Amino acid sequence: MIRQLSVCTILCVCSVTCPVITAEEHQRVKPRDIRRVVDNGKHNAFTAMVRWKGDYWLSFRSATDHGTKDGDLIVLRSSDAEQWSEALHLNVLPDDRDPQFLATSQRLFLYDPGRDGGMLKSFVIHTDDGNTWSQPRQVYQDHFIFWKPVARQGKFYATAHISSSDGEKREAHLITSMDGLQWEKVSLIRGGTWESETTIHFNTNNNMIVFLRQIRGSPSSAILESSPPYSQWKNRPSTGLYLAGHSVYTFDGVTYLLSRSSIGNQTGTRIYLFENGTLVPYCDIPSGGDCSYPAAVRIGNEMIVSYYSSHEDSTNIYTCRVPLLGK
Repeated sequence: MIRQLSVCTILCVCSVTCPVITAEEHQRVKPRDIRRVVDNGKHNAFTAMVRWKGDYWLSFRSATDHGTKDGDLIVLRSSDAEQWSEALHLNVLPDDRDPQFLATSQRLFLYDPGRDGGMLKSFVIHTDDGNTWSQPRQVYQDHFIFWKPVARQGKFYATAHISSSDGEKREAHLITSMDGLQWEKVSLIRGGTWESETTIHFNTNNNMIVFLRQIRGSPSSAILESSPPYSQWKNRPSTGLYLAGHSVYTFDGVTYLLSRSSIGNQTGTRIYLFENGTLVPYCDIPSGGDCSYPAAVRIGNEMIVSYYSSHEDSTNIYTCRVPLLGK
């Protein structure tokens, strides 16, 4: 069921000034303008954010708790990334989670991996005007979580991974589409070793680099690379870092990876620079506990970052602004 609000409800946005992560000596920049966007007593988590047709669009899952089976996707809309109104409430399956946006010049896609009991399916809806949305339709195969679509040279790419309690049955696939609706497998990135969220980056040689989360065992992440047509994959040196819910962006030739990470003796949200094949800490964002799954949009010489965190008792949605390197 899709419920479109006829009257926009402005959500409470307030400033947050108390960071919970101590900056390490190598931290280069600090976030500013930290805002609590959603604080309603529910478990609000797993953000996606884009700018499309002049507005900012922010989506997240809202549920009773992290693991409950009652999650819905909420989409917020803003002209200035400060005041937000609810634009869409999406309830396709009993538990909708992990929203993913894909924006083209004319169309905004929202992907929704959802669960109905033990069955997992991913769906897509889309809008051409921001007001009327299509009906949900399934994308790719049963049991796969659709993850982080990107546009490249007239085609769309994404990854999809099997969520299974048996690590040997897990796989991460590279998939592609010409229209954002019909997706097909390009290759197996990796399988059989607790594969999970896998995020795409293209380098200047048009090679594809993916950052893969391994949810059990060691190491807890991997970097793999493939050249066109992206059918064969090779391992790059491991960073040994813990990655989860991560996203990757390139602004002015600088690549930033945003992720849940181990920071000191706690979990938090960190931004890394991807430099010469390594991940270099760049900015720690006030957060803790059940947190992270960030997204970013460029605004001038900064990026606005969306994320969730439970460091202020309830699990809330936040935004902050982070200066770009050298700006």
